[in-house]
Amino acid sequence: MTSEKKELQATNEAFDALANWVKSGTNEGISFEISRLTDDLFTDSFLGGGDASKFTSSGHRGTLTSQLSNAYILDSGGGTPHKFAIQFAFDLNTGKASGNWNNPVTGQAEAVTVNLTFFKSASASEGKYYIFYGDKSSDKAGYGFTFILL
Repeated sequence: MTSEKKELQATNEAFDALANWVKSGTNEGISFEISRLTDDLFTDSFLGGGDASKFTSSGHRGTLTSQLSNAYILDSGGGTPHKFAIQFAFDLNTGKASGNWNNPVTGQAEAVTVNLTFFKSASASEGKYYIFYGDKSSDKAGYGFTFILL
């Protein structure tokens, strides 16, 4: 099996695990973390996350939607980071994350679509982690996403 087929198989298995976890209705939920890296650390790059337990059944797997989610952009002067709300939907059928936010530094509304690829999983006492990267995004930024099954 080629490495691309193995990568796709592992990605699909990870999406199945996320969907099955929240679909059962018996688990606490899913939290997520996102990192966005651009060429300007103090204007466009951010770190954020929140709850992604809102599930809509559709297709083979369904969609997770974030709620109560915030992100932070570092202040170039070393002050308090800029806090702002983010909204993401994770289509577990297509493997795409779609997000939007209002950048507090530039005042611009921003949106993105990111293709997710599975990187690895890890188990810890608080739950199982699934880590994805986004090497193809509509805004040309680099993305990392981590989901923890609670």
